Amino acid sequence: MARAARGRPARLSRDTICQAALDLLADTDAATFSLRALGDRLGVDATAIYRHFHDKDDLLREVGDRALAPVTRGFTTSADARDDIRRMCTRLRKTMLRSQVALTLTAFGPTRRGNELRITEVMLDALSRCGLSEEETVMAYHVLIEYTIGSATLDGPLAAPGADRRGTYRTWRADYAGLPVEQYPTSVRMAQKLYPSSDVVFAAGLDALIAGLTGRQ
Repeated sequence: MARAARGRPARLSRDTICQAALDLLADTDAATFSLRALGDRLGVDATAIYRHFHDKDDLLREVGDRALAPVTRGFTTSADARDDIRRMCTRLRKTMLRSQVALTLTAFGPTRRGNELRITEVMLDALSRCGLSEEETVMAYHVLIEYTIGSATLDGPLAAPGADRRGTYRTWRADYAGLPVEQYPTSVRMAQKLYPSSDVVFAAGLDALIAGLTGRQ
């Protein structure tokens, strides 16, 4: 519980509320998150939170945007538009894999705040610099964002230490290798090549998407 010295409730601010919300979301999830539970964690009545945020949606959008801060922190654009796209998508996926809160809150849609707006601006600008029309730019933006978030969502449960992931992949490959060869000859033959690093798979897919969407073969 966020409390100041002498056991009194901590002075509320947007920062203290957001930090407590991040902690609560890490312990629960967005579906069960409530302002009442947040108030309990802060040691205040839930109504006090409304002095800083309009409602639960307003708060979750702010928390979600703060969770995206590592994506934009220190990011600079370059003369290579395709590299800008690649770096931004890679940063977004990495941030979501490291922050379950960021990944969970994407279900609520774009935050439409500082960090998310910066991501959108960089992506749209880079795609435009690839020579796409506005319609092509917007479609390519959505394809790339959905691919990136989808990859993070799929790989999130496996975002364990490297040794654990490698062990999981070895088990999967062994299962394929042990299939009846008369039924699954190709799967058995290629079993030891299945399930390389998820980062490698993401990068390969991202490069293919960028090449296809921007007309570079």
